[in-house]
Amino acid sequence: MKKLYYYLVMMKAYMRIGIITFTEYPLDSIIWCVAMFAREAASFFGIFFICKMLGGLGAWTLYEICILFGMAMIPEAIGQCFFDSVWNIGTFIRDGTLDKFIVRPLPIIMQLLGNRYTFQAVITIISGGVIIYYGIYHAMVSFTIGKFLLLILFIICGTSINTSIYLIFNSLNFWIIQGNDIAYLVLTIRQFAKYPITIFPKVVEITISYVIPFAFVSYYPTLYLIGKGTVFIPICTVFIAILLPLIAIGIWNCGMKKYDSTGT
Repeated sequence: MKKLYYYLVMMKAYMRIGIITFTEYPLDSIIWCVAMFAREAASFFGIFFICKMLGGLGAWTLYEICILFGMAMIPEAIGQCFFDSVWNIGTFIRDGTLDKFIVRPLPIIMQLLGNRYTFQAVITIISGGVIIYYGIYHAMVSFTIGKFLLLILFIICGTSINTSIYLIFNSLNFWIIQGNDIAYLVLTIRQFAKYPITIFPKVVEITISYVIPFAFVSYYPTLYLIGKGTVFIPICTVFIAILLPLIAIGIWNCGMKKYDSTGT
C-alpha cells in the first residue's frame, strides 16, 4: 500500500510537470491546440461532405458516421494526452535516456509514460464529444443511462487498445534500428477505423479486426451503440482491452531484457 501511494504521488508530480510545461509558453500551446483542432476538423469535414453528397457510406447514415468518427477521435486524443511518450521509445534507446530510467527507483514504464503529457489534445477530446453528441441527437439513437455508461466503457477500452498497439510496435525499436517506421505505418492503418470497415476490401476488414484490432476502438462499439451489433461486441471489446496491454507489457519486458545500454 505504501508503494502504491508512492507511485500515485509520483504520477501526480509528473502530471504537474506536464501542466507547467503546457502553461510555460501559452501562445505556443494555443497554436498547438488550434493546429490539432484544425487537423481533426479537416479530416471530419472531409468525411462529412462526402457523406452529405452520397447520403451516407454503405449502410451507414451521415449521423452514424459522425458517431463513428467521434469514437475514433476520443481514445486517440486521450492517448496523446497521457500516453504519447510511447512514441519516444526509439529515441530514448538511442540517446541514452533509457539508461537514466533504469537507475531511478521507479518502474521504467511509469517513467516512460510520465515523460510527456500532451494536454493540448484536450481540445480534440472535447471536439470528439461534441461530434458524438451531434451524431446521436440527429440519428435519433435511443440513448439511455446504460448506453452512456457503455459509451464510457468503450472509450476506456478503446484507449487501452490504441495505446497497447502503439506500445507493441514502438517496442520493436529494441530489435530494429528504425522500428518507428513500422509504428508510423500502423498509425496510418488506424485511419481505416474512422470509416465503416465494410466499405473496404476484405483484407482490410480482417486486418483491423483480428490482426491490428483498431476496429474495436471505434467501429464495433459504434455498431453496438446504434443498435446494429450483438451483445458479443462489448464482451469482445473488454477482452481485447485486457489482453492487448498484457501482450504489450510482455513485449516491452522482453525488449528491456534485451536492452544493453545506448544504441542496442
